[in-house]
Amino acid sequence: MYHYPRTYGPWRRPRRLTPWNEVLDLLISWAALTLAFGAGALMRGDLKLLGAAALAVATAFVGHELAHRAVARHYGMAAAYKANYFFLAFTVAIALITAKLVGTPFVIAAPGAVVVMPLFGPPHPYVSMLIAAAGPLTNEVIGVAAIVAPYAVSPAIAPYLALVGRVNLWIGFFNLLPIPPMDGWQVMRYSITAWASMTVLALALLIAL
Repeated sequence: MYHYPRTYGPWRRPRRLTPWNEVLDLLISWAALTLAFGAGALMRGDLKLLGAAALAVATAFVGHELAHRAVARHYGMAAAYKANYFFLAFTVAIALITAKLVGTPFVIAAPGAVVVMPLFGPPHPYVSMLIAAAGPLTNEVIGVAAIVAPYAVSPAIAPYLALVGRVNLWIGFFNLLPIPPMDGWQVMRYSITAWASMTVLALALLIAL
């Protein structure tokens, strides 16, 4: 997910958006989402599956946010990830509760957003759509790779690759919901066709897994 602040102008890197704080926010968000997606494995004492959850979140969440950031910077904007600690705590709490009740965690993947700072007003809607689409598309590419990979590697690691695929596809699908401030809203505002294609693909891949 990403968003623009209400004011524009040269970016002076507020304290919360310095490179070190961005790295810290990414690490804390990665740890929290690992706990959320691996809640069931943690409760069962399955450390291998918990490790797979950590790898899944590293590819899904970190890859998603860095894709937003990379496209924004490609178009000359300053961009950095900023965690939302309230939603992180809420995400972990819901995952732990649902894992305890039904054995499988339900994860609301909203740990924060990439803050994008254009120098001179909002970007063209097409550029905004590209920035929004970059995250879910990254998840879908990794999800497809996770589906195909078990055919080329040892069957013993297939369940762990499947988890990597599911986490990527869930984060991609969740962020494509067409409601503000999700990525799906930004994509749909510019092209309903692009949004529908990405959403159907993510859903179909989730069902395939």
